[in-house]
Amino acid sequence: MLAYYLPQFHAVKQNDEWWGNGFTEWTNVARGLPRFAGHYQPRIPRDLGHYSLTGAETLRRQAEMAHNAGIGGFVFYFYWFNGTRLLDAPLETLLAEPAIAMPFCLLWANENWTRRWDGSDHDVLISQDFRPEDEAAMIDCFGRHFADPRYIRLQGRPLLMIYRAALIPDTRRTIAHWRAMFMERCGEDPIFLMAQAFGETDPRPFGIDGAIEFPPHKLVDGLPTINSQLDLLDTELTAQVYDYEQVVAQSLAAPAPDYPLIRTASPSWDNDARRQGSGLVIHGSTPARYQAWLEGLVRHARAHPFFGSPIVCINAWNEWAEGAYLEPDLHHGAAYLNATARAVSGCSTTTRPGRILLVGHDAFQAGAQSLLLHIGRQLSRAHGIEISFLLLAGGALLAGYQATGPTRVMAADDPALAAWLDRLRRDGYDAAIVNSSASGAAGAQLHAAEIGYTLLVHELPTVIAEKHLRHVLAAAAASARSVVFPATVVQNAVRALVQLPEAKCRLLPQGLYRRCRYSARARSMLRRRLGLPADALLMIGMGYGDLRKGFDLFLQLWRTLQSSPRSRAKSAGPARQVHCLWLGELDPGLRLYLQAELDLALATGSFHMLGYVQDAPDYLSAADVFVLTSREDPLPSVVLEAMATGLSCVAFASGGGIPELIEQHGGGALAPLGDLAGMAGQALALAAQTHAQSAAARAAIGRRAAARHDFGSYVTSLVALARPALPRISVVVPSYNYARYMKQRLASIFAQTQPVLEIIVLDDASSDDSVATARATADEWNRDVRLVASQSNSGSVFRQWRRAAAEAQGDWIWIAEADDAAEPMMLERLIQAITQAASVGRDVVMAFCDSSSLDEDGAVTSESYKPYFATTAGTLLEQDGLHDGPDFVRDCLSERNLILNASGVLFARTALRQALAECGDELFAFRMAGDWRLYIEMLRAPGARIAYVAEPLNIHRRHSQSTTHRLAGQKHLGEVARIHRLLGRGPSLLDADRIRQRSYRDQLARQLGLAVLGE
Repeated sequence: MLAYYLPQFHAVKQNDEWWGNGFTEWTNVARGLPRFAGHYQPRIPRDLGHYSLTGAETLRRQAEMAHNAGIGGFVFYFYWFNGTRLLDAPLETLLAEPAIAMPFCLLWANENWTRRWDGSDHDVLISQDFRPEDEAAMIDCFGRHFADPRYIRLQGRPLLMIYRAALIPDTRRTIAHWRAMFMERCGEDPIFLMAQAFGETDPRPFGIDGAIEFPPHKLVDGLPTINSQLDLLDTELTAQVYDYEQVVAQSLAAPAPDYPLIRTASPSWDNDARRQGSGLVIHGSTPARYQAWLEGLVRHARAHPFFGSPIVCINAWNEWAEGAYLEPDLHHGAAYLNATARAVSGCSTTTRPGRILLVGHDAFQAGAQSLLLHIGRQLSRAHGIEISFLLLAGGALLAGYQATGPTRVMAADDPALAAWLDRLRRDGYDAAIVNSSASGAAGAQLHAAEIGYTLLVHELPTVIAEKHLRHVLAAAAASARSVVFPATVVQNAVRALVQLPEAKCRLLPQGLYRRCRYSARARSMLRRRLGLPADALLMIGMGYGDLRKGFDLFLQLWRTLQSSPRSRAKSAGPARQVHCLWLGELDPGLRLYLQAELDLALATGSFHMLGYVQDAPDYLSAADVFVLTSREDPLPSVVLEAMATGLSCVAFASGGGIPELIEQHGGGALAPLGDLAGMAGQALALAAQTHAQSAAARAAIGRRAAARHDFGSYVTSLVALARPALPRISVVVPSYNYARYMKQRLASIFAQTQPVLEIIVLDDASSDDSVATARATADEWNRDVRLVASQSNSGSVFRQWRRAAAEAQGDWIWIAEADDAAEPMMLERLIQAITQAASVGRDVVMAFCDSSSLDEDGAVTSESYKPYFATTAGTLLEQDGLHDGPDFVRDCLSERNLILNASGVLFARTALRQALAECGDELFAFRMAGDWRLYIEMLRAPGARIAYVAEPLNIHRRHSQSTTHRLAGQKHLGEVARIHRLLGRGPSLLDADRIRQRSYRDQLARQLGLAVLGE
């Protein structure tokens, strides 16, 4: 950690220009005016007021305020113009006040000093030249700041940022020259960084060590402006206005580059105060959206440390004239500072619920280690669960782990492990999945940190004995919440060694984590590459070639097949060449003994060894049978992969979990342990059978096998064990020709702080690019969605609802209409309301929240529906609440529908399905009031309750293409009257309620220019 405060260092840019200009800067701020509806201008400070350079008190208060928000240090603009310093008062004040606990570093603003933020050459105040005669003084000036003990260093080296590296003449040579001068004059070796701006992003051509993002530079590149969607107050506006959520989405979707990079978030950006209607505005920031962005960058920084430290930067602390500041203002107060604290401390309501720590014994390139890596990927991609890895040792897969989530390599007996786990526990990691008996060495530390864990056991007795794991396993299993075995034989063998209560044991065969399918093209290509005749049979084995995997037996099997193939292949038809292929590295010790035999086998051309390969499914497609020669193997993934490509498997009958799998589902044969002659005969027969199959038949066999070993179901089961209280939420996105909104809608789902079970996009035969946009957005966010596309349009949104209820597997269903959006905490807050109700014994059938609204172009039309609620319900919906269903129907649904947007509702699946069944096809006759009808059905059921969250967390888009707007006035009024008649049949409706209903119909009829309908 850097900057002494947190496990990650967060630098915030301090605007020296504000200090230098004093009250002049505030004159600029005051000049900001709202140019369109919802434009937040002017921006006025609160806590610190219009501060100036008098004394150190303001700087001291800034440092304290930043520290309390979890900020680790400031990046100060540094102005050096040909030997002249400008705007240096804040830095000089800081250097003169060592008691101000503010770590800092410098960003050299090495461009012409102009009146514009973008560094253009218009209105130049002071030019920036690079004169050799000034270099020594410049180096010494930097060195003077480096000497301060608060100066930020990484790996002992001071950070020095350069705003525009490309402006430095002959940059690579000059930087190298400066490095030498720094070492000669100061004894320093700075880490040079360049800002990613003005089209320059890669530091390597400049001879610079790394880069730092500098929004809005780069992050708005390629994004469309939203100017056409604005309700203009200034018709002469020429500013470029971008959507904040799109900027966040683009930032979070960006892949990690192959050079060191510090990622940067911005609370907002709006330089109208400087540019007067012709600047750049990133519109739509809220504290929650900013927090979600910063949290995403924190996760990225932990996974991709910068010179050994996870660093995130924020632009800026006090760029008031650019609308980029964390200091409290009159409108938001300290909300952005508080959001920063929550994001960097990991102890907030937006700390992703359901965080899971994944513990592995090392990162060696083998089965169990690959399994853990893919569990992590599935948790993140499919469920949005935030993960961290603890590895007890490193290995070749370490980079893969680091790319998937924050990864710490630390031995189980490391004295620092306890403190690290304790910090994780405070950050919400109170559940873990421990991936093996060897990983169980961390069990005692996890238990002491009060992190409950699920233990996965993949080892059989021989490995347990060889690795001296019996006592480790016993201790880990004793404190585990549950112990998971991949097969019955593993469970029985381990329970014979270790005393385990049956109630703690779970049988859960691992799924197929790598996508594998048969490819006829790959088969043809690779068989040619291996030099196989067309009728040759190819037998394949895979894994790390040691005694446990039986590589020596595989070699003997090849020799057996070569010696008398005819006598062992009566069922295989005419004699043909038999080739054997092993994929995987060979154990060095075993190679030492087998090298001579191996050389002879390889020389024949019928025995092949290719080591570890990335395209294993293609080689499986080329093969005709999989041979598992393992002496002991719990449930190797390689066999599941082979079966998914349509291969049969031959294994030893007592070799582990695969025999159980073959006996249950077929697809192979078993030989007695060590019976290579019997295995050879079975392998030949199965290989000949597969060789004769059509490509279509083999592919179909593979698809059926893959479906039996679904990895998603396996990981979902692990989540239920690791976090049994985590709600199972299905998110269903019904869509018809809403491609233009799909990206924003899915982004708002992916950004939810509450993990989900699944995300399903139901496309109702759209004629636009809805499906392609959904796929592309999921890829950008590295998330999984299930696309269910209809061939013909259903004709009713409520048919889509019924399909949503049928497709969803969760206990809760969020029907997230494709043209709406949501704040990141919507699901979390709804679940909190549901959980709170359950804690007092009051289950709910649905929960909903208030909404803000947008027009079809994204302009805000309402910050909340509470004023509308008040017309019927008075103050009932001013605060969070839990309501009995019939009472809510009477108070909020009898006159008009106060649940104005279904996208703000979370349904109990069972109750929703029951209500849909009760309504039947009657529901499809409604065009506008079907949701109203359904709510009434759900809430009038015995014991039904509804929870309400008063925050406007749902974002409702109301536009001319909606059903309500398209509906003819007479039809609209008729549906309202129909709902009123339905309610009139109930005993709870009072005469006063009927009067209110009639008054509402009269009001609606007048609005629609219609006569009032009769009863």
